[in-house]
Order: sequence, then structure tokens, then C-alpha cells
Amino acid sequence: MFIGRKYELLQLNRLYNSGKFEFAVIYGRRRVGKTAIINEFVKDKNAICFTGVETNAKQNLENLSECILEFSTGMKTDTAFSNFQSALEYVFKLSENKRIVLCLDEYPYVARASRSLASTLQMLIDKYKD
Repeated sequence: MFIGRKYELLQLNRLYNSGKFEFAVIYGRRRVGKTAIINEFVKDKNAICFTGVETNAKQNLENLSECILEFSTGMKTDTAFSNFQSALEYVFKLSENKRIVLCLDEYPYVARASRSLASTLQMLIDKYKD
């Protein structure tokens, strides 16, 4: 059961229903329910949900690839994208045909392991935002 956080869910749904590219950042101290809000928000939406782990870039890329490919094919696979740019570009291409929510939970773990991730995201957002 999910209780509370109506305002936060309302804001996320407002962004989702805007009809254009949106980028939301949910931040706060640990153990306050950020992941629970995300899970409640995406439960009735096309969503790719990935949780970064405190490891290396290769492992996070493999985990992200698995989430993306399972979403797009409906099957688990051992295939991985060659880099984060290819993986994220694939998500942007998928979103050309239907609205997709991409959740990058525990983003700091991934960003620490892949120092170019933030600039890659920025470049792809600039390229595909329209």
C-alpha cells in the first residue's frame, strides 16, 4: 500500500502528461521513500527502471542494457550495449513511437563509475529533446 506523497505524484504526472520531453530529478537523504515514489509513479506507465550499483561502469552498463532490452523485447538477455551513449540513444529512439519513462535510480553510483555519463546524458537530451 502506498500512502501520502500526493503532491509529488501530482507533479510527476503533470510532467508526464505535458506531451514533451521532461527531465525530473528526485533527490533527498537516504531512506525517505524516493524509490517508493518512483515505483508508485511508473506502475501504470511504459517504464524502464534501472538501479545503479556501487561497482564499475561495465557492470552498470550490463545491468542497464538488461533493463532496456527486456523492456523492448520482453525477454531477458545477456547482450549489452557497447557504451552508455548507445544504450541511452536506443531508449531515445524507442521513445519516438511511445512515451517512455526512464528511471535511473541510485544515479550517483553510476556517475561515479562512468565519469562521462552526465555529459553524455546532456548531449543526448539536447539532440532528442524535440
